[in-house]
Amino acid sequence: MALHLYGLVAARTALPDDLRGRAESPVRPVADERLAVLVSDVADDDRVRRADLLAHAHVLEELSETETVVPIRFGVVMPDEETVRAELLGPRGDHTAALLRAFDGLVQLSVTVRYDEDEALREVLRRDPSLRGGAGAGSVPERMRLGEAVATALEELRADDADRVLQRLAPHARAVAFNEVRDTATVTALALLVQRVDRPAMDLAVADLRAELGPRIRPRYVGPQPAYAFLDSVETEATAWA
Repeated sequence: MALHLYGLVAARTALPDDLRGRAESPVRPVADERLAVLVSDVADDDRVRRADLLAHAHVLEELSETETVVPIRFGVVMPDEETVRAELLGPRGDHTAALLRAFDGLVQLSVTVRYDEDEALREVLRRDPSLRGGAGAGSVPERMRLGEAVATALEELRADDADRVLQRLAPHARAVAFNEVRDTATVTALALLVQRVDRPAMDLAVADLRAELGPRIRPRYVGPQPAYAFLDSVETEATAWA
């Protein structure tokens, strides 16, 4: 058997009795006086499945509801507890303790806003009826110019809506990180660093945003999570966002 690693917490952290990881294996701590690495048993030759990735994320998200967690990327496996202590609790202990202090009481909430593209197009045409044109009317160059004008208007709408999302959500966050936008249907993708006690305010802000922008947006709201997007900003006791 080997050990699958999930993350690090303070040694005093009480784990839920029913916390399960990969293949429903119980999650347990490997600890010293200050820190604990969360692990579960996994067969040496166990093939990685999508369910394992989901289980890894679930463990971290469940703990983030109440505890500060420094996540370990999925797929890190070590042969035994002695190796875990030697690799993570010894030489990296001071750095991990600093991360736990920096993010104490904070969680990441992730918001990805996508368009219903038909509704977005309707909004563009509502704002500028001249973009409607006539079905099949006009020369090829005219239709091309009309198509370019519609595309430009959609980009302007996307920029306006992205700014509006940021303006509505940023006041409830300690920091904001911008995730990569991979397609034209995505308006924006944000990671928000939020005080755990301020989650209800962010929940309400996301609900208000959904009501304000109507059917043209489809927000995906995930969390709480460990502060994945903000770990690199920490330098010992200081953070770039503090």
